[in-house]
Amino acid sequence: MKLKRDMKDVDLVLLITMILLIVIGLIAVTSASFPTAKKYNLNSFHYLIRQGVFLILGIIAMVFIIRVPRSVIYKNITWLFILSVILVLLLWTPLGSAKKGQARWIDLKVIPLKFQPSDLLKLTSIIFLSKYLSKNIYTLKEARTFITAVAIMGVSVGPIMIKDFSTAVVIGVSLFAILLAAGIDKKQFLFLVVLGIILVYIILKDPENEFRLKRILGFVSDSTDYQTSEKYQARQSLYAFALGGYSGVGLFRSRQKYTNLPEAYTDFIFSVMAEEFGFIGTFIIILLFIIYIYRGYMISYKATNYFDKFTAIGLTTYIGIQAFFNMGVCAKLLPVTGITLPFISYGGTALVMAIASTAILLKISKEGTI
Repeated sequence: MKLKRDMKDVDLVLLITMILLIVIGLIAVTSASFPTAKKYNLNSFHYLIRQGVFLILGIIAMVFIIRVPRSVIYKNITWLFILSVILVLLLWTPLGSAKKGQARWIDLKVIPLKFQPSDLLKLTSIIFLSKYLSKNIYTLKEARTFITAVAIMGVSVGPIMIKDFSTAVVIGVSLFAILLAAGIDKKQFLFLVVLGIILVYIILKDPENEFRLKRILGFVSDSTDYQTSEKYQARQSLYAFALGGYSGVGLFRSRQKYTNLPEAYTDFIFSVMAEEFGFIGTFIIILLFIIYIYRGYMISYKATNYFDKFTAIGLTTYIGIQAFFNMGVCAKLLPVTGITLPFISYGGTALVMAIASTAILLKISKEGTI
């Protein structure tokens, strides 16, 4: 009964939208992960069960956030942000676990659990910058305040950019959106744009990131050699869209997920859904994300203080830009980034953090402050 009272007056449209996206995600993971489970002689529902465990953890986190006193998040975000940065730095230690050449996970060794610290950093960096700007909103035009805000962005984006470039872009865009909402002037805007371009150039010119540059060049190239590694994934994704047609081939009937489409249950799960449910299915998914983004920004617009306003803008932008990147890659509108689709792709840490972000949005919609 107390939980029912706590959930009263939250944005029901946002809550229902999140639930629908999660349900679609569970169905998609069940279908898209089936071939991989069989390949490694695992239970057919191995990945679904693991995703379900993290869903339960996400629900627990959501209930905690909704019920926790409004001052707790505000007071504790500083050390949580520092902790998330430290966890990212641990990727350079033996605890860092690499997959396909990229160390994005921390392996605790003692227990069979890996998690991505970058997903936690998305959440904490957004809330921490929102807290700083809300306290210094009237001095943002001053150099010291602005440079400190840029430094927060640098600490948030810099460490993760080398290990997980696409996630760094998501964080950077989300924090940039907060600064825009805070009211930076034209010179500050241009400074951030130029700084971002320089950082991207430096990262892409690093020999260790040669594969990222090849992906971008392969994307803009007019070559028809679709068997190259830079074009193969995008080509197979388009085949999935073409095979799906208007209404799709049916649940569990995707052929691309078996051998042709890499990372079918993570990065390219949207392509599997396109093949199985066609244009109708992809349209529903896109529509749900549009509704989510609209409700998130409306919550920000109606927020009664700067901290809630900036937090809602940052969290909504993070979910929205990540969804746009993933679906854009699957539709060959963007170069391959290796980023997942919020609420839908397989990934425990990502699911928990997406649910936690939504919980904060719901809390803001209910109370107008945290």
